[in-house]
Amino acid sequence: MATFINSIKECVQMKFLPSLLFTLLLSAHTLFAAPFAYVGNQGDDTVSVIDISTNTVVGSPIPVGTAPAYLAITPNGEFVYVPNRGDNTVSVIDTASDMVIATIPVGHVPTAVAITPDGLFAYVVNELSDTVSVIDIASNTIVGSPIPVGSIPVGIAIGSTPNGVYAYVTNTSSHNVTVINTATNTVVGSPISVGLNPAAVAITPNGLFAYVANNVSGTVSVIDTTTNMVVGSPITVGINPLALAITPNGLFVYVADFNSDDVEVISTATNMVTAIILLPLFSEPHGIAITADGAFAYVTYTGLDEVGVIDLSTNSVTGSPIPVGSIPVGVAIAPPFHPASSSLFQPFSFNGNVIQHKGKFTLKAEWLASISSNIIAYEIFAFDQLLAIVPSNAPLVFIHTLHPQDTHDHDWSKKYRRYLHAKYKVRAVNSNNLRSPFTPLDVQSLQN
Repeated sequence: MATFINSIKECVQMKFLPSLLFTLLLSAHTLFAAPFAYVGNQGDDTVSVIDISTNTVVGSPIPVGTAPAYLAITPNGEFVYVPNRGDNTVSVIDTASDMVIATIPVGHVPTAVAITPDGLFAYVVNELSDTVSVIDIASNTIVGSPIPVGSIPVGIAIGSTPNGVYAYVTNTSSHNVTVINTATNTVVGSPISVGLNPAAVAITPNGLFAYVANNVSGTVSVIDTTTNMVVGSPITVGINPLALAITPNGLFVYVADFNSDDVEVISTATNMVTAIILLPLFSEPHGIAITADGAFAYVTYTGLDEVGVIDLSTNSVTGSPIPVGSIPVGVAIAPPFHPASSSLFQPFSFNGNVIQHKGKFTLKAEWLASISSNIIAYEIFAFDQLLAIVPSNAPLVFIHTLHPQDTHDHDWSKKYRRYLHAKYKVRAVNSNNLRSPFTPLDVQSLQN
């Protein structure tokens, strides 16, 4: 915001800014958009973005660090945390702009990330450091010292268990799972022995069980999170299970088998395989994510540089594979933004006046919109900085007055143009503190 204000001040100080009128028009799209899937392409160091309403890739691949792996998205859908195995960093993508806004050094060979349910912290497993790093999402800085875990950790899941919010970490070479109390960032109890080379872990929505994919054993182990003990016998699945995901209703676990080219479905009621979904030959599924409505699963085809879509109502592949980058590994789906009612916002317009008078500079903008009952505010951005927060129950008007100082700036023309052509955008905030996707504002200016 300081950048925005300083730029305006510098324009005004040159006493060149006349009265002008600009109108900011929202694009023809409604304010709400479908969620997107983000795919880490390990072979070309990028992240692809898939619009899951059309199953097409949108925009250009996002450059990240070297060899991105199992990424994660914050609960509010605002940021994607991408572990880069090749350069020991985590890239942070702003989903509003699909650009990297931060790069965070972590341990050696970061492989997977999980986000706490409150969206405050990201936990990163460092495969060759045998540690977990904790990132404060508000500042994108490391918190405390790395947490020692088992040998060659590669998978992590965080859930609200009966004992609190805990992270479960799969240790491939020590064939066990480490449990971390996220309130204290300390390991609790002894490691939990599972099958050979556990690769991935997922926690049921009710937090009662953790399912662990054992890559070499070709099995799935089930951990009771209340006792942190394995329950029942290992569930036999396909060859080299590498990833798994649990449906939002907690009824089924979908397991991606790398060398079987299939996905096996486990009923959590019986812990038995109930279906096997055949994938294309040589697809080598490496990652899997399920949509928030439980309708579809998205599977990375590492061997084909594609993403496949499974219809969970029929447990069959649907549509054509989606081409992405080279060697797609991890996939995560941004949560949708739900308005209270079924009706969406209609397109609405901003009308703004910029006025200079008696040494002051005033910006006034006002707009009309159909308001959904659980929308609590609008956030207005310029230069990718938050300019204003306007409560939805207040008049939809924003007024800001600046008082310039007597200084001189010979680069006024460049900064004046920058202000006029700023990238303005708006988004809504609901009562659950979730934010809609940004809607861009097209700036048109007229000098009087």
